[in-house]
Amino acid sequence: MGEESTEQKVESEEVIQSVDTTEAKEAAVSTDAEESEKTQLAEDEEESKEEENSITDLPETMEQLEERYKTELAEMGDKYIRLAAEFENFKKRTNQEMQNRFKFANQQLALNIITGLDNLERALIQASEEEDNSQLQEFVLGIKMVQQQLHDALKQNNIERVYPKGELFDPNKHEAMGVIETEEVEPDHIAEVFQAGYFLHDRVIRPAMVQVAKKK
Repeated sequence: MGEESTEQKVESEEVIQSVDTTEAKEAAVSTDAEESEKTQLAEDEEESKEEENSITDLPETMEQLEERYKTELAEMGDKYIRLAAEFENFKKRTNQEMQNRFKFANQQLALNIITGLDNLERALIQASEEEDNSQLQEFVLGIKMVQQQLHDALKQNNIERVYPKGELFDPNKHEAMGVIETEEVEPDHIAEVFQAGYFLHDRVIRPAMVQVAKKK
């Protein structure tokens, strides 16, 4: 009887311990579930807050994007305007260069002819001094007609001869070979022309060689 009573007591304690263990496990599982549920709720709440913040920030982001695009568009517009202006200036400059190239294409030829005319003029001056030689004077007259034809041909090609005696001295058009004291011509005006000047259109291709008057 004593042994049975002891065995029953041991079995009863083991049952109690088993029940306690099971309850402890169930309590632990319940606690873990509650913690997991709390964690999940916290995460859901955090995500919800992030979504709200994202929705709240969206209008600001759109405004920032719109402002940035406006700035970039304005910069591109400025670049386009500058490029267009530079291209237009390039076209004008190129056209002007081409026009000048055609306009002054015969400058060197004109200078070569002018040199020949200078020599012809000197020869005619010397021949004109022989007034007693009638045959020579007739020849001189014919050569002067040829000389005039050459001058006319130059003029038709926009090459003009200038003989600026009495004009105000201009260093851009005239080359001073000296100064002379005289009352016949106003001071700083041209008293004598040693060699005529020539223009091609509005460009001086050879300045006149002159003597400038000054007051006595």
